Amino acid sequence: MLRLKWIFATVFCFGFCVLLLNLQDFCTICRKIFYSPSLRSATVRETFQLRPKVQCERNPPFLVLLVTTNHSQKEERNVIRQTWGKERLIGDKLVSTYFLLGAGTNPRLQEELIEESNTYNDIIQRDFIDSYYNLTLKTIMGIEWICTHCPQTTFVMKTDTDMFVNPLYLVELLVKKNQTTDLFTGSLRLHDAPIRDINSKWYISTAEYPQAKYPPFCSGTGYVFSVDVAQRIQNVSSTVPFFKLEDVYVGMCLEKLEINLQNLHTETTFYAYKKPFTVCNYRKLVTSHGVQPGEIYLFWEALRRSRDEQC
Repeated sequence: MLRLKWIFATVFCFGFCVLLLNLQDFCTICRKIFYSPSLRSATVRETFQLRPKVQCERNPPFLVLLVTTNHSQKEERNVIRQTWGKERLIGDKLVSTYFLLGAGTNPRLQEELIEESNTYNDIIQRDFIDSYYNLTLKTIMGIEWICTHCPQTTFVMKTDTDMFVNPLYLVELLVKKNQTTDLFTGSLRLHDAPIRDINSKWYISTAEYPQAKYPPFCSGTGYVFSVDVAQRIQNVSSTVPFFKLEDVYVGMCLEKLEINLQNLHTETTFYAYKKPFTVCNYRKLVTSHGVQPGEIYLFWEALRRSRDEQC
């Protein structure tokens, strides 16, 4: 009997040590179970908590900008509304902007968000936890909103609040490209591999993604796609297992759809880093990453004042 107790204790201790050593993979496996397509696909079809009232049938936009944000980024949203995200006609092309949020934990901030939605009519919100690793749900929510409430748009852009976006140059390039279907473009990532460093923000365990290389994808800082691609992503997302890195997840959907990434221009126009500001630099880019609200305003005003100057 004593020998059996020792055997049981040894097995228990060994199992506990293995569990500790593999805790990260264990949590990953649990996460994959709870997010498997059969239980919770990336297209969580629930009621929108907040959504704008739009009339896309009557006044269809050429381009819709979807900006991921969170409850505490009111300053960033207001600066974007005053600068590159302000609804405008570029030539005869209407450009509109909407902000994507999940559910917060602060009731006061939610009340402020409701007031903001009533004032600006540009908030899209659904009841999932608003966190960095739920950017996939947030992005797919935005795509679903487009497909359901504004399928008349021609193009969609997904971007973030810490971005400078030049919609004037983007519209110019899209018109020149003259391709309104099967288009997905941005800062191309064709050979990226999973980061296995557990201390990294973008750490991915082998349980989450066992392959050595990601499918081609565009940096989540900003990518643009035609509305038919939005509809196809929405349809296929229910069959693609949840993955916490949103840009890679969209790449997985595109791989399954056999949609190839394209460059929008022969020169680099989407910068996934902060491009040093000059008027001439920012006239000929679509995105620059890591730009603070005050800088966004200053850069936009500098571009506006120098519209007639030559580079």
